[in-house]
Amino acid sequence: MTHYDWGSGAIVKPDAPKKKKNVQIIPAQTDLKRRAVNFIKGFDINLSPEQLEELEQVVQRSSETFVRDVGKDLMDCRRQIIQALGDKTKRSDAVASSSDLAYSVKALGGTFQYPLMTQIAKSLETFVADRTTANEKQLLVIQLHIDSLYVILAGRVTGFGSTVEQATVAALTKLAERHELPRE
Repeated sequence: MTHYDWGSGAIVKPDAPKKKKNVQIIPAQTDLKRRAVNFIKGFDINLSPEQLEELEQVVQRSSETFVRDVGKDLMDCRRQIIQALGDKTKRSDAVASSSDLAYSVKALGGTFQYPLMTQIAKSLETFVADRTTANEKQLLVIQLHIDSLYVILAGRVTGFGSTVEQATVAALTKLAERHELPRE
């Protein structure tokens, strides 16, 4: 008797032979293992206090670079949005810059302990996705997202923030949904 397999969406005959998958497991070569762990230049598994301090300094420098670079990108993008509000010919460039900014902040925010920035950047990325230009209200929605990102960065709000910050994320998302059309 045949039956329908909901998982695969196929009609299955019970007496049909089942195909055996040919799977071969290839163990990693010793050389590959050595390069992955980096025995020559890497850190030992049991880190000394000096090595821990060195790693902490690298992370701190990376975090400072992130804050500085994203802060500059936020200011540049905000300036483009303000110019685009007064000059319709600059709107497509402003939308493209906003999209790039949203993608990079979304990707890196959580890495540097700014998951709240990641949430706002995701909202912005969704709003500008597949958009070639924006009207005045849509540019203002983009500007509010950028301003929120900047406030979080300037205030060094790490983690997910308080209920106020979470309410802000929800409000930005609703605002973006309300003004998403027309998409050009």
